[in-house]
Amino acid sequence: MSQMPLSTAGKYKDDDLVYVDPETRTVVGIVEWGKNGRPLSKAIPPAPVTADVKGKKRSFHRKYYPWGTYRSMRKIYKLEGKMKEAEPNKQLEEVLPKALNQAFWSWEEQKKAIVVVENKKE
Repeated sequence: MSQMPLSTAGKYKDDDLVYVDPETRTVVGIVEWGKNGRPLSKAIPPAPVTADVKGKKRSFHRKYYPWGTYRSMRKIYKLEGKMKEAEPNKQLEEVLPKALNQAFWSWEEQKKAIVVVENKKE
């Protein structure tokens, strides 16, 4: 089965089980099931032997494509190019007083408060 391009966003549902190629960050295909009801392991084709490697003894170790739900594979291997949201860049002097007063706080609440204040100024 050939590999599909990165633009597979609309093709798979979040709950579909898929094989993923981690090196190219593409979906290889939907998971195939065996007669016993278990998912089949799909082997990664071996790399072609180059002239440098022909004289050396090499060990054979078969590798398999990882598989999982499209939602989890999309997050783990960043299939759609989504990057993790950047954490707020705060100085220690700004964070320390708040950490001493509250053990846990949400930066999202602080962002919403800033947006509300900016909207009131306009």
